[in-house]
Amino acid sequence: MRPVIGIASSKMYVSDNRVDHFFYTSHCYVEGIIRSGGIPLLLPLIHEEFYPIAEMLGAVDAVLLTGGVDPAPHLYGEAPHQRLGEVDYERDQAELRLIRAILRARKPMLGICRGAQMIAVTVGGSLIQDIESAYPNALQHQQIGSKQYGSHYIQVSDGFLKRALRSETVLVNSSHHQAVKTLPTGYRVTAVAPDGVIEGFESEDGRTIAVQWHPERMWMHDEQMLGICKAFVQLVNQQTEA
Repeated sequence: MRPVIGIASSKMYVSDNRVDHFFYTSHCYVEGIIRSGGIPLLLPLIHEEFYPIAEMLGAVDAVLLTGGVDPAPHLYGEAPHQRLGEVDYERDQAELRLIRAILRARKPMLGICRGAQMIAVTVGGSLIQDIESAYPNALQHQQIGSKQYGSHYIQVSDGFLKRALRSETVLVNSSHHQAVKTLPTGYRVTAVAPDGVIEGFESEDGRTIAVQWHPERMWMHDEQMLGICKAFVQLVNQQTEA
């Protein structure tokens, strides 16, 4: 049976309607899961207490956390940096509850960009609020131009990403100005940019995988990047069959 992958979907307005909210996600996530043998199912992110998280998680075998705006810094004990970007506190609260529920349910989870950052924050890590301020010689992590193609290389160490990408050096795209700074015990860094910025990490139990770049934009045309989605779906299959 094909595994069901929930995609955490945030709210947005459309330009001609400022009354209703709409839950959305990029088509790249949806198509990647289908091409990898999974069944995508959108999970609306709602921060209210009545949000039936446990019941919704019961309908999926794993969850994919998507990109977006900056997490609020007070969530990891810091005041806002002068170069902090837009935040969405309601989405922060919804994702915190969702991630905690996923961890309790011991289900696989893949975090991409903001998704990776929110996983780090939820488990007790912290973030670099602005890479350029922290790393004077940083690469251009907010690439200009075609964001569906790679802009800088990363070094990948042993773990899920190395198995999925089948390489130790990988060209990735880049669309972020924040990154993971610290991780707690039980999590380890598995990908790093030449300037030292963390580009990937995973949990020691192998159920949580996180990447800082946007493989979903690349995997629409890049089979190597699609390998991340395929490997995640295979991981979910293994977990559900165990």
